[in-house]
Amino acid sequence: MKFGIKVGMLGLFLAAAGGVLAAKPLMVEDLKGPQRVEALLELGAVRPFSHDGLFDADPKEETAAVDLKLSEMVALAQKTRLEGALDQERVNEALGRSSQALSFLLPQLEGGISQSRTFKQNLEAQGMRGYGVIGPYNTFDARLRLVQKIIDISAVARFRSGRAEVNIARYQEEFTRQKIVLSASLLYLDALRAQGSFQAAEAAVALSERLLRQAEARRQAGTAAGIDVARARTRLAEDQLRLERSRTGLHDTYLELQRWTRIPYERSIRLLNVLCFVREPVPSIAEGMAIAAKNRIDMRIVAERVHAAECSLTRSRGERLPVVSVSADYGVSGNEPKENDRRTSGVMVGATMPLLEGGRIAGEAREALSLKRQAELMRDDLARQVEEDVRKAMWAMTDSAAQVDTAARVVELSRQEMDLASHRFAEGVADNIEVVSAQASLARARDEYVAALTQYHAARMNLDFALGEPGLFYLQDAIKKE
Repeated sequence: MKFGIKVGMLGLFLAAAGGVLAAKPLMVEDLKGPQRVEALLELGAVRPFSHDGLFDADPKEETAAVDLKLSEMVALAQKTRLEGALDQERVNEALGRSSQALSFLLPQLEGGISQSRTFKQNLEAQGMRGYGVIGPYNTFDARLRLVQKIIDISAVARFRSGRAEVNIARYQEEFTRQKIVLSASLLYLDALRAQGSFQAAEAAVALSERLLRQAEARRQAGTAAGIDVARARTRLAEDQLRLERSRTGLHDTYLELQRWTRIPYERSIRLLNVLCFVREPVPSIAEGMAIAAKNRIDMRIVAERVHAAECSLTRSRGERLPVVSVSADYGVSGNEPKENDRRTSGVMVGATMPLLEGGRIAGEAREALSLKRQAELMRDDLARQVEEDVRKAMWAMTDSAAQVDTAARVVELSRQEMDLASHRFAEGVADNIEVVSAQASLARARDEYVAALTQYHAARMNLDFALGEPGLFYLQDAIKKE
């Protein structure tokens, strides 16, 4: 009799922990640490979510569910997010400004044609004494004019600054894409966390219901007091309250996920990646800094901003220097087309430079110098920030991995405590105070494991982002139930 109770209570606990009784006991028992806990909690299984039925979708309707992987979530977010579209347009804007700056260095060719009629012209007013007034007469001119700057330091610097702005816009677009990858991955991870918390709350309610039935049966048999039944009912009510709260968080998380991906809210969703533990090596500080220096887009952005500021300073100072240009024109002049028309042409080389401009150039140069210094200060500060990011991310990943291992041990110990307390209550050695306390410890241990696992994946994600490689983050594929 005692042996039967012992086996029954162990099976009761395994069912409450989320495992499938007798389905794969050997496989679960062979696992250790996080993998064992995840198998008991079924964190590696696919469950279709629907706002109407949560995870209890009709099997016939599961074929209509939207299967969503992390990579697909990221791709959909990159297509639909406003930030990415705005940055694409900012690249086009920068390209337009760069083309404008280039135009000052390219040949300028223009054509013109005019026909005029002069009714009276006083030649004496032009210094031609004795000629009086002439007219009327016609004047016709058709001409092509070509102007090419030979030396213009300011225009060259303006063009280089424009190219730097284009690079900044492109880097900014890529940086925004990386941030979208990070945000989408965090949202996917949050949905898995909410799902895991809900499953843990479901398991706690199932366990409380079974223990309540056991307490009521023992009360009817006269081997338990009414207070034992009251404790079991209180514990069940507390677990049901926690389940309702986790249900609300689950709905909210999936709503946000569907908003990001534009999946209709009435469709059910299956997440094809899971929260299961993925142990990854952590690079050394030197290796991490080398990777970050090579891949961090924000470091490239500040470097280009320093270069753009240097070009702006050169442009401002170059306005004091002479601008040398050559111009040529070719055309036809006459009274009218085909009347006294003659071919005319000319070439001119000229140079201009400002002599007195009221301090405008000096003010622009001072402003550009200040902007350059600001960009250099931001670059130096970012270098320190990147090192801080890398160090923090590495330490967080190491610590969170240790927390997952510890949380798994806590779950195992809570299982043992629950098993022992259940045996003592079933054998009539003690009341169910120990059982209720063990229930609370087990529920808390399951929640803490899900939280530690989520924190570990977030640390992995932050490390990839700190190294400038957010696209390398991945999650394990789910196990589909047949």
